[in-house]
Amino acid sequence: MIQSKPDLADNWRWLALILITLLITVTFVQMTLGFLVPLALAAITGAMAQPMNRKIVAFLGGRRNTGSLITLMSLMFLVIAPLFALIILAISQASALVNNVGHFATDLSNNPTTFTLPSWVPFEIDFEDIRQKITERMGTILQAVARFFVASVGQVTVGAATFFLSLFVYFYSLFFFLQFETPIMVQVLRYTGLRPETQAKLHERIVSVSRATIKGTLSIAFIQGMLGGISFWIAGIEGAAFWSVVMMVAAVLPGLGAPVVIFIGAAYLAIEGAYVAAAGLAIWAALVVSTIDNVLRPILVGRDAKLHDVMILISTLGGLGLFGASGLVLGPVLAGLFVTIWQTLAESVGNTEALEGEDDQS
Repeated sequence: MIQSKPDLADNWRWLALILITLLITVTFVQMTLGFLVPLALAAITGAMAQPMNRKIVAFLGGRRNTGSLITLMSLMFLVIAPLFALIILAISQASALVNNVGHFATDLSNNPTTFTLPSWVPFEIDFEDIRQKITERMGTILQAVARFFVASVGQVTVGAATFFLSLFVYFYSLFFFLQFETPIMVQVLRYTGLRPETQAKLHERIVSVSRATIKGTLSIAFIQGMLGGISFWIAGIEGAAFWSVVMMVAAVLPGLGAPVVIFIGAAYLAIEGAYVAAAGLAIWAALVVSTIDNVLRPILVGRDAKLHDVMILISTLGGLGLFGASGLVLGPVLAGLFVTIWQTLAESVGNTEALEGEDDQS
């Protein structure tokens, strides 16, 4: 059948609309690409903070602007400000450690006897024969580590303007996202064309994985890092705040954890001859820091994550590589969406096959 001219005109209009929509969308995404990560984090934070924001708005008699501002200020002072203070202190201590590592590497190269093993080490006598080669190699490695940290600090300084701009976009967006009666994530999912039940599943997975990551994983990592940093400070290890941040990052990764860093610190103290401090650190790591995860994770996380440890590990590492520090949250969230959308597809295919089987039998 030959299509009428009105039908052809309608088809061309639809095609033109689709092409223009794609062109404008691609241009807009490319223009705002640098701010998609802070926008995504603001949307996730807004979805998680919505229950608290609703209570504040109800208490204020429905004044959304004031309620959103109070919620935002609460998040800033209770969560973000202490974390920033710790990071700034860690950066200052890292700079001091870089200088000390550089001086130690130079002394080690010029004077190999700087580093000696205690007499109780079984291979201490054999070690004397290869001391020169090992100390030269250690000096080279330590100098490389020092240069790496110096370069990293330089990159942080260069990217400071971009970081603070992204931070402004995050807070500015979060302020308005909190005012929406319908969460921004729900509004975005409505444009996907998916079924309402699928949209609800995806939104619930975003919130649950984010809650598990932030409330569970990051909270536990913060507690373990703080306990480890305090133990390093008591033991007299230099740069306790810096190592505290290192422990927090290690605690986020499944299978690693803050106790590994503490045990390394205990080994360092043992080599230095501080046996009491080394034993105290090892006991602290084994009995206190290691059990924090087992005690708090069921309470804070519960069944929110619904992701296997392997999926959490690879999504966290992949998220860190792709998004930087934001990947600690975005990585597991994307993994949760990945699992959910494939489960939805499998359920849809299963339902289709079941319906086809029923049709064949009838």
